[in-house]
Amino acid sequence: MDLIRLLKHYKLFMAFCLFIYILFWLIVGIFEQSKKLNEISVSYHINTSIANINFILKYLSKFHINLLLIDPFLLDYLFIRQLSFQKLQKHFITFGISYDSIAIIHSLFSVKKFSLTISKSFKNTSIDHIFIEYNQQYIHLAILHEEKSYFLIRKNTAQLPIDIKLSYGDTLRIIEPIELEFMKDKFSFAYPRNVSHFLWLYNTSEFLECNRNLANQMEKKFSIYQNSSQVNLTILPMRNIANILNKLEKHYWLAGGTLLGWYRHCGLIPYTQDVDFGLFAEEYDENIRNYFLGNPIVFLWGALGLVNDSLEFRLFTGHYTFDLFWAYREGDHRWCGYQAQRVKYRRILPLLPKLCSCDLFGYRFSIPCSPIDYLNNEYGYDLWKNPLVKNYIWTNIEYHSIWDDISWMYAVRLYTSQGKLRQDKYAIEWIANQSNYSLKTIPSFLNVLPNEPVTLPPIKN
Repeated sequence: MDLIRLLKHYKLFMAFCLFIYILFWLIVGIFEQSKKLNEISVSYHINTSIANINFILKYLSKFHINLLLIDPFLLDYLFIRQLSFQKLQKHFITFGISYDSIAIIHSLFSVKKFSLTISKSFKNTSIDHIFIEYNQQYIHLAILHEEKSYFLIRKNTAQLPIDIKLSYGDTLRIIEPIELEFMKDKFSFAYPRNVSHFLWLYNTSEFLECNRNLANQMEKKFSIYQNSSQVNLTILPMRNIANILNKLEKHYWLAGGTLLGWYRHCGLIPYTQDVDFGLFAEEYDENIRNYFLGNPIVFLWGALGLVNDSLEFRLFTGHYTFDLFWAYREGDHRWCGYQAQRVKYRRILPLLPKLCSCDLFGYRFSIPCSPIDYLNNEYGYDLWKNPLVKNYIWTNIEYHSIWDDISWMYAVRLYTSQGKLRQDKYAIEWIANQSNYSLKTIPSFLNVLPNEPVTLPPIKN
């Protein structure tokens, strides 16, 4: 009886609990049903997207042209993250094709099932991009225009839907033949043999032109012409340096007078005696030194400074000097070291958050993406536009300090053309002449201070 009275007393509470229980499972059921419908919807969209992609690719395969996958997103998706092509949700994919392929696929232009948009340049005579649309799926064919030693993909001029963001055609971009070493296996298209390296190079692929008007002025007004013997002595070593740094995935840029020569002369400054490269100090490792020690084309002659302070490599061919300056980040700028005897100077540089590409004598090199700002910073606002054979000064250089006695013993290393550390009188005197100590031998192979305490040699008499 007590149980019956208890049930009657709490019947409203029990009814409420029952209601909550039923409501809970009803919500769970609705959620599960919604989830299944959403999965079906996503699956449908994925299947539809892949079906549309495959339909376009299958049609293009009839023409037997090489479709080269250059789309950075899809390359990362398939080969870096290793996700399934069949689950791809991307309504815009970019492939590269050769210029000769246009004639082969010309009949595609009359196929009514596709909507085609074509981008042209050079007075509407040259096709640069073909955009194929089918059921809101786009395949973008970027035309590779062959130059002397590389390919250019020109800027798109056609009007596209506002939600489409181009990876190629957004600006003028460059691709080197080594990047086009493609392979083809389970896909109906080819892709780069080294995807990660292709993507690394893409980040510096924006292509800038030199100032042709200034270059013409240098010749017509100042009678300054390119020196063919100078070009012959420099371009092969420059290419060797650039290729090694690219292989090691170390960012570099043409700097100083070399950048000025490219922009102002569309070549080299004929009366300069060296070539300058800038590099990011945080990317340094000893592989760079090892590649240039005893290099048969351009060898490491001297390493100045310390790895963590003012490092500079001087490379030599027997005829010409090539300087590699490492730029250290500090706050809102960078600096690279310059030393005269034992005195340290610093040249203040921009941060250089991005690098671009250029042509120099038919070859690709990296440069700052804002070359005018860089030159104004080096030489003063617009002062670099007037050529001076002598007395060029840097406006961004400042005195810093003097090497202390211990650091100075490790701040200069000279090497033979075979890559051996020089221990001869010339090498020792380079250090000893600016030292208070009687140095007899070079204490190490590298420009690095040892972890253990250093004992200085005897003081000079």
